[in-house]
Amino acid sequence: MKRSFVIAGPIILSSVLLLLLVSGISQAEPPPPLEVAASAPSLHNPGFDNHDWYEFHLRYQSAYPSGAWLPDDDNNISNNVPDSIRQDWRLWFLDGTDIVEPDPEQTYVLNVEAVQMRTYGQGKFLAGIYQPIYTTTPCLVYGFQIYAQSRPEGSDDTLTALQVGIDRVGWHPNSYTDPAVHTSFPTTTVWGPAQKYQWAYGPLTVMAEAWSTKITVFTYADASGGRSHRILWDSASFWDATPPMVHDPNNLPDPSGISSLTVITAGTTATVTWTTASAALGQVYYRLVSVPAGPTPPEYPYKVYLPIVLRQTGWQYTPLNKTPTTSHQAVLTGLVSGGTYEFIAVSRGLSGGQCVTWRSEIGQFTIAP
Repeated sequence: MKRSFVIAGPIILSSVLLLLLVSGISQAEPPPPLEVAASAPSLHNPGFDNHDWYEFHLRYQSAYPSGAWLPDDDNNISNNVPDSIRQDWRLWFLDGTDIVEPDPEQTYVLNVEAVQMRTYGQGKFLAGIYQPIYTTTPCLVYGFQIYAQSRPEGSDDTLTALQVGIDRVGWHPNSYTDPAVHTSFPTTTVWGPAQKYQWAYGPLTVMAEAWSTKITVFTYADASGGRSHRILWDSASFWDATPPMVHDPNNLPDPSGISSLTVITAGTTATVTWTTASAALGQVYYRLVSVPAGPTPPEYPYKVYLPIVLRQTGWQYTPLNKTPTTSHQAVLTGLVSGGTYEFIAVSRGLSGGQCVTWRSEIGQFTIAP
């Protein structure tokens, strides 16, 4: 399955451009659409261990050199998953650097197989692999991790950085026409901390908020040394990393975006409802601010209950509703009889292409004694 090419990078780039100009990109007829039920977002083929690999130029840019093998989509057994839901691993490289050859690695692995990448020529390595992920929920936070290592085997091989990133709106190169990233990644891409793992695998991690129903996870390596410097990727994972509180309650923006705020109490429960103009996540922050005192001593003719004002800074919160909606409801339970609470309804949704927080004024309610 592995194939080797020892050709100067600029020559290959020129050949690719020439083939594109002369013959254009030939694509097969689009596959018949599949009936796929909506599911939670997930990373397909995260471990690269199912021995299912495809050759890049046969699926995407036909002018790309042969021998570039990548892990296929887990659900692409019949090779008929359409672009709209296909989650195979694809390659990218920075325009102006050498193009790269990925292929299966079976010696230096964490489990069964890893993805090995190196340049076709002796130029700069600045490239990686990526996968689009669908059905993400806008304004939830997602995490991506993969293990990586650099294997510099030449005297001039150097490693600048290994990183992973998430593009929050699902941007990625068009693999059919141009797999290169030009100039730089867009500002919608968030990168995790850079590391320099050499000769042994180490984890690379990033977390970012989704700004769309599609995001893209990227690996990134900046290295020099040409074909003697290999980069290995193995054992990726993806998860919902949304924190319990959608926003810091002590650092909220000015009140806006929330209307029709109501609260209904029953026993030691309060139900808060509100609306937002756009679909958003929702939860309520609340805290006890006063409780009734005990009765006055018996020598006084009348019983007088005076509230005790509390100095409480810690906010409690309801579970985050992770299903975006315009009609919100949060139920507060286990409240103190006779207690007075203040509360804030909070929603987070898309506005202007990115996530913003809307909040109500601080309200109050009292639980009947």
